[in-house]
Amino acid sequence: MTDGNFSSAHFSSAPWRKYYNDKAAALSHPEAFPLTEFLDNAVRQFPGARFLTFNETSLSYEQTRELVDRLAGGHAALGVGKGDRVGYMAPAHPAFSLTCFALWRLGAVEVGLNPLYAESKLIMQANDAGLSAVITLDSPDLAEKASKLAKAAPEIKTLVLAPANACSPETPAEMPPQSGDIHTVSLHDVIACGEHAEQTPIDPATDAAALQYTGGTTGAPKAAILTHANLVINAQQMTSWYPALQDGCEAMLAAAPVTHVGGLGPMQNFMTSLAGELVWMSRFSPHEALDLIERHNVSVLIAPPTMYVAFLNACRERRFDWSRIRVAQAGAAPVPAELKRRVFDATGHWLTTLYGMTETSPATIYSTPLQEQADATGIPLPLTEVQIRTLNDPTKIAAPNESGEVCVKGPQVMTGYWRRPEETQNSFVDGFFRTGDIGAMSEDGVITVRDRIKDVIIASGFNVYAADVEAAILEYPAVREAAVIGVKDDYRGETVKAIISLTTDAALNLPTLQAFLEDRLSPIEIPKELEILDDIPKNENMKISKLALRERETSLNTQVGRSDTAPPT
Repeated sequence: MTDGNFSSAHFSSAPWRKYYNDKAAALSHPEAFPLTEFLDNAVRQFPGARFLTFNETSLSYEQTRELVDRLAGGHAALGVGKGDRVGYMAPAHPAFSLTCFALWRLGAVEVGLNPLYAESKLIMQANDAGLSAVITLDSPDLAEKASKLAKAAPEIKTLVLAPANACSPETPAEMPPQSGDIHTVSLHDVIACGEHAEQTPIDPATDAAALQYTGGTTGAPKAAILTHANLVINAQQMTSWYPALQDGCEAMLAAAPVTHVGGLGPMQNFMTSLAGELVWMSRFSPHEALDLIERHNVSVLIAPPTMYVAFLNACRERRFDWSRIRVAQAGAAPVPAELKRRVFDATGHWLTTLYGMTETSPATIYSTPLQEQADATGIPLPLTEVQIRTLNDPTKIAAPNESGEVCVKGPQVMTGYWRRPEETQNSFVDGFFRTGDIGAMSEDGVITVRDRIKDVIIASGFNVYAADVEAAILEYPAVREAAVIGVKDDYRGETVKAIISLTTDAALNLPTLQAFLEDRLSPIEIPKELEILDDIPKNENMKISKLALRERETSLNTQVGRSDTAPPT
């Protein structure tokens, strides 16, 4: 399934362009402007169109801009100005969009704080960013966590609480007792005291719109500085991929974490640039999500692979009409070809996959609609250049089909890491951002990302890519999800362990899995250990957590013996 005809134009310096549709091929002079212009443009063209929908209540674009202007004025009265950093610590909720556009009206910077993170990690991020205020919801657990955060981060002077169960911020929040020096105020009161704020002058190329912390699991916090131009142009790059989408006519299920770059860019900014509707869901449930899609005629799905797995499981129990969906996109984690095939068989939609990262706003590579390229990651978005640099010398470009480090250049790439000049310098080579991923590029520019460099398993001196093994395992019909890690092995140094979850009432053992994989993998890639879990651990952004699996493996190693293990071959 495809949206638009792909162009046959060919450019020797960018051979992937032959796969572009006409709209993508025409994107040669993107506009850079303040992000608030997405909202202002939508108001001019579709003032009465629904923008933010939550709990069966909606705010139109015109109503939203009125609230944003007053909210910006209220934040200014609290002392927030250009360049100030303000944290948003809450799940998916209309308050996120109101916060972003109000801060951007003032030239302030939004900082995503994942509410599921441990307090210690949030405190490190808040102090690193120098937050002056934090916005969260009035649910007791979030309000309490935000209060503890503010007490431990001395630059935070104000907590703002939005009503967790209401779409409109004009509903007063439930206020906890005031404590200490932290001024706690309802978002309703911020709006009530604010006068309409004019747009602060912004240089899109240099002024930060967001500090987005990377998904690193250890060490000091590290935030990518994303400018207005980074995010605005990335939205234009993404929309060019879908020429069939119509301004003012689309609706998206907004269930992904908004403190992740995927919630900021591909969800919020992408949909606002189309004057579309965001149908918010704070806590994901597959059946409730399917109900929302039906009731609100959702036409665009952008979700991590785990959500699509949940949809497939839910649809075993109910009938669902997938014809209303016009775009089904997956990202935030690798998307195996087998999952694409399963989604296609169940829904009739061939998943478009997004490859990117926090530092690239995030989108850099999109898959083509050609099913014969299902095993590939895709091709660079318009205005994006990708090179594969050799692993032993990042100044050299790898030959076609040779594995190396994926390096990216384009207008969506961050200006650098917040207050980390040395790390910024080390992350670029010849103007290209070093992703830390291993991949290869074919002669016609199609890219296949194999794995994270740090996730490569070295068994008996051979490189084993976990993503390749996971993709092969997923071809077994009873496997629902799969993760592969390297574990210590006296004979090989490391060996391959598979952790899988199965469909209902299914069974699988290691010899059966190994026999299934004999024609799909080399002997060194075939797992020598197998563990079956009801659910594979996920991180706060709904990705399978290799960190949690490795920590679990360390714990298991303290126990005596292993079960279901094959001898070395």
